[in-house]
Amino acid sequence: MKSLMLPAALVLLLACQYEPAKSDAASVNKSTTEDNETRWIQQIQTHRFQQKRDSLRALLPQWLRSNNFNTAQVIIADLSMHSGLPRMVLMDVQTGKVLDSGMVAHGAGGDAFAATARFSNVPNSYCSSLGRYRIGGSYKGNFGTAYKLHGLEASNSNAYERLVVLHAYDCVPDTIPYPDMICNSLGCPMISYNFLNRLSKKIAASDKPMLLWIIN
Repeated sequence: MKSLMLPAALVLLLACQYEPAKSDAASVNKSTTEDNETRWIQQIQTHRFQQKRDSLRALLPQWLRSNNFNTAQVIIADLSMHSGLPRMVLMDVQTGKVLDSGMVAHGAGGDAFAATARFSNVPNSYCSSLGRYRIGGSYKGNFGTAYKLHGLEASNSNAYERLVVLHAYDCVPDTIPYPDMICNSLGCPMISYNFLNRLSKKIAASDKPMLLWIIN
């Protein structure tokens, strides 16, 4: 399978395309600046998922059918992206279209803060784990509704034992904070409450388990 990573230089290039020139800064109002930021962020997302779409669409439908998963929609979290960008998406499997998106925190490996995700499958590592997960049943945890996650690969097989779950927390914003980063988690894919509420409706409406795929 081809690399799923987008070169950092391309991220910077897309960002620079819509950065107001210094000479024009005084004449650019706040709404225009926000529109420009939204535009290049959307271009980054569009490019990333156009780049990945062919390989994902080639791989996922058969795998989802064979494993009795929801074949229409999957949730993908790309932890190679800056944490201040909406790097978790709900994707249409057939078209590759992004149906919804939001910020997601990564594990810091026990450090006070990590700008980039730390990865491990070891219990008590407080790291994120790559790979495919079956989204299990919901329950009421310390932070409200949460979903149990069942790791399906060697890289995340201890997720259930590690109590790695999909949950929300107040420190994850709904609005894009880029270039600022967001908070870290203890290894869980941690999102905002509003985003979790939207995903919960999709999960509840599905008659088969949904796939969460964490990539880097």
